[in-house]
Amino acid sequence: MFFDLASSQDFDVVDLALVGLELCGTYLLDNGQSGWDGFVNIDMPMTSRQSIGRIANRLKWRPGLGKAREAMGLVVDGCHSPMESVLLALLTFPRRLGGLGLSGARANYRIATPSGDRFADIAFPELKIVFEYKGRRYHLPEQAGRDDRRQNSLVGLGWTVINVWYEDLVDSQLFARLESVALKAAGKRDRIRSDSFRGRQQCLRARLIPRLRKWASIA
Repeated sequence: MFFDLASSQDFDVVDLALVGLELCGTYLLDNGQSGWDGFVNIDMPMTSRQSIGRIANRLKWRPGLGKAREAMGLVVDGCHSPMESVLLALLTFPRRLGGLGLSGARANYRIATPSGDRFADIAFPELKIVFEYKGRRYHLPEQAGRDDRRQNSLVGLGWTVINVWYEDLVDSQLFARLESVALKAAGKRDRIRSDSFRGRQQCLRARLIPRLRKWASIA
């Protein structure tokens, strides 16, 4: 199915990467028919980057094969929700596509702590940075307390923990602040980028986030 989509002119690299993130993640989009925010969680991913890569290596020639391989280079196994995939894409997609170009991301990454294993939504192990996506809904006090204690254990081990809310992704000013914090934590220069990059970044955000999709026809 993935390679059939790659052969279609209706799917570009970003479209395919989003499909790949879903196939290799533990969620299924369901158009809001069940679950919340249009997805349901599953116990196991349908496939993995490695499995799709093995199929690609067996295909000697097929329309869209190069596009498929490029898209799989953007996929990370294990995202647990569509918005985790969105956050990962904004952080890791190359700048030519509007992302920040950070490398080495892992999704739902297991980190051993003195109080037990913790799973980080998106982690950059080499940089010791964790991004925790908080979602659109406030957590219950009990859940918030568990999250705080989990974060404390990670900070105690030298990890930088960056909390990300839905509003940080959809509001341009808040997203700019998140971008600055992420680059500073990664040791990257927070330099002013060109208008062309900002245009690509806005288009990417518009494609990834439903509320912003109407911008794609303007940018």
